Amino acid sequence: MDEQEKARLAQALKARLDADQRPVPTVVSDRNSASLDLTPFAVVACAMNGRVRPHIDEALGHADPAWDERAGSLPLTHHPALMTLPLDQAEYACKLAGVVVAARQAEAARACLDDVLHDGWRRVWQALRAGGSVSLERFRQTHPPEPAEDADAELVVLAWYADLCGRPLEDTPLRKDLEQAILRAAYRANREAATQNLTRRNQYEAALRYHDLWYRAAQAGEDGVPLRQRAELVQEFMKGDARLSPGAVAIWHASFSLAERQADLEEMSAVTLLAVLLAVAVGDRHPQTAAVTGGVRPSAGVATESPGSDRLPAQVAAAQREVRRLQGELRRAQARLGARDVEISRLLGMLAAKEDVEPEIQYTVHPIADKVLVAGGHETLSRNLQAWLPNGIFIPTNGKESLDPAVLSTVRLVIVLTSYISHAFSGKVVAEAHKRDVPILPLQWRSSKHILQEVERALAVQSEQQHHT
Repeated sequence: MDEQEKARLAQALKARLDADQRPVPTVVSDRNSASLDLTPFAVVACAMNGRVRPHIDEALGHADPAWDERAGSLPLTHHPALMTLPLDQAEYACKLAGVVVAARQAEAARACLDDVLHDGWRRVWQALRAGGSVSLERFRQTHPPEPAEDADAELVVLAWYADLCGRPLEDTPLRKDLEQAILRAAYRANREAATQNLTRRNQYEAALRYHDLWYRAAQAGEDGVPLRQRAELVQEFMKGDARLSPGAVAIWHASFSLAERQADLEEMSAVTLLAVLLAVAVGDRHPQTAAVTGGVRPSAGVATESPGSDRLPAQVAAAQREVRRLQGELRRAQARLGARDVEISRLLGMLAAKEDVEPEIQYTVHPIADKVLVAGGHETLSRNLQAWLPNGIFIPTNGKESLDPAVLSTVRLVIVLTSYISHAFSGKVVAEAHKRDVPILPLQWRSSKHILQEVERALAVQSEQQHHT
């Protein structure tokens, strides 16, 4: 935690002590009054919400490039809350960072953010259109939390954008609860950043560095600039056709993609590879290939015909062909792996049904109404458990497993069936559960009766601990 964050934390605690002496509710209309900085956590809420991310890309398609040029060096992009996000979500947080910082001074940036809220946070946008002071209690009474959504995220965005728009926020108990939640989130983010895996930290920092290197290369002058050689490649890449100039969305995607694969490139190699990736991204403007290459959606009035490889340097055109070939091979390999995983899952289910070598136990099976998440196990086991966990969420291992982190905020317990689950997926489930302080129960059993008994024990212990606290 740096000195500025320590000062903000001290101010926030002092404000809370002072607020306890005042009647509730009151209206805070002075923007200079001590308050928590919600900006990093609002940006994180946008990046974590799968419904909001497409609207971030859409809004940035019309954004001013000046807002993005130095986004990689902004204090916001170095905040622990952003640094500890998964890379795919961190990419979207960084995409939004430049616009968020510019919105304090530029009306156009504010309008860009307004577009994101209008489409991605519709209820927040409608509440702010109503006028007057903003009450989190009144908002929550009118708009109950949506299923499988993090209830705090919507309130964070509402409180943050109300402050950005100069709208007074009523000092109510729910606002104080939100401040306490943000304090806990800030502490948790700093703790996670301090213990973060070195490889993952290097990938994030490399993505910021590659992003800034691209802009430095594109703006390199004529004399004595270290990136001059690669700047010529960049300028040749963009020469003669404005449609070839990559936007903020493509630059961030290329930077994170390159950093995830190689985080220790020196400057000229990094810019060269970025030019190749961006050539692939914007070289084809066909809608059906944009989603595959990571390209930017073509704007209205721009032809979707490929500009042709003759306008690209020879090495970029060759790399583009090679990338397309590798993409086709990758898709075919993924299809084969998916089919193999499904067949393995089916065979393991048959074996487990025939050979239950686990010891018999004296336990009467009965339904458990609590909402839990069961990750791993074969599909046959999931079907057996569903009868006794009617409110459970099941993600069996079948080659198509995926996790929506938002569902973790709605469950009491996460069960990880370690006997049949990939290391990558189990690690993701455990990491997301830790972020939300959801208890985790790892089990090796393949018998439904054993699993249900352990789940009931864990829930009973959890209820007893909550009763004592």
